[in-house]
Amino acid sequence: MATFLSQLNWRNATKKFDPSNKVSDATIEKICEGIRMAPSSFGLQPFYVKVVKNSEVKLKLQEVGWGQVQFPTSTAVFVFVARSNVLGRIDEMMREMSGGDAAARQKLADFEKMLTGFATPLSEADAKIWAQKQCYIALGFGLAACAELGVASCPMEGFSREDFDRVLGLPKGDYSTVVMTVGNASPDFKPFPKFRFPLKDLIRQV
Repeated sequence: MATFLSQLNWRNATKKFDPSNKVSDATIEKICEGIRMAPSSFGLQPFYVKVVKNSEVKLKLQEVGWGQVQFPTSTAVFVFVARSNVLGRIDEMMREMSGGDAAARQKLADFEKMLTGFATPLSEADAKIWAQKQCYIALGFGLAACAELGVASCPMEGFSREDFDRVLGLPKGDYSTVVMTVGNASPDFKPFPKFRFPLKDLIRQV
């Protein structure tokens, strides 16, 4: 019987997908939900994910993604986008949590004050770096969700971030950070044997 840990052992960085055997929309939605439920500092989620299924857009991403075949053969390209406008995100969070009710928001005043106290001193560069770290946590949950669902995936950093921003039409202050391509592996794709250092090398008990 497959377990979460056995599925992690099964997963690999799939370098080529089968474009004729697409992952269903329902499964893509489950992967999205896994990403949505990822932990984030303060619960603020200072990022969003562009899920690209359009074939023409995927080809444009391939052009600025070192020509890697994962882009056009995947069912979907998940682009994790960092938001540097942290104060704006805090306001969005407060409006969502309060349902737009002034009295309900007032009850969140101490929490909002703590968040703005953290965010106000941040430069745009520091806010960008902080938000990008949150993207990587979400990426990890996306990869884990794919493994749990038996969907092939590949985390990718080999692309021009500035060109991705342009292709995707990102607004100023939002930054393409990391990519996860998703699909069903091509029948002729042969993954490298999985290697991981032993626990005694990675885990140091204190």
